Amino acid sequence: MDLFLCAQDIQFITFGLVSHPTPTLPSGRGGGLRIEKTFEVPPEKYLASFDAFLREQQVLPEHISRLLVVNGPGSFTASRVSVVIANTFAFVRKIPVIPVENPDRLPIEKLLPILQTLPEHIFVTPAYDRPPNIT
Repeated sequence: MDLFLCAQDIQFITFGLVSHPTPTLPSGRGGGLRIEKTFEVPPEKYLASFDAFLREQQVLPEHISRLLVVNGPGSFTASRVSVVIANTFAFVRKIPVIPVENPDRLPIEKLLPILQTLPEHIFVTPAYDRPPNIT
């Protein structure tokens, strides 16, 4: 199963579990979004929310075969933190991570059709829609 992370707004992070299509069913049916949950938390609580989501869904880390992460555009901090969580989990579990740019801020369900076309990576970087404003 795939785990999806999306944090384009600095006060929210959304997780989703995506099951793989089943080859034994006609047309590979059976895959799709199993569950989606949004946590209203700041970036410093994203990791705790990640852990809480997996526990609530009774999903062990070894059940995750790929990680999908919206790497932007959006809040710089939200994008950086969610990408770091995704990269760290993927590195430790030795699984691929897939960056998903979402300029229209579509919900996970709407992004599913394009996910199979995106290449797998060892790590991803945030995608920004403007230069940083460092003060």
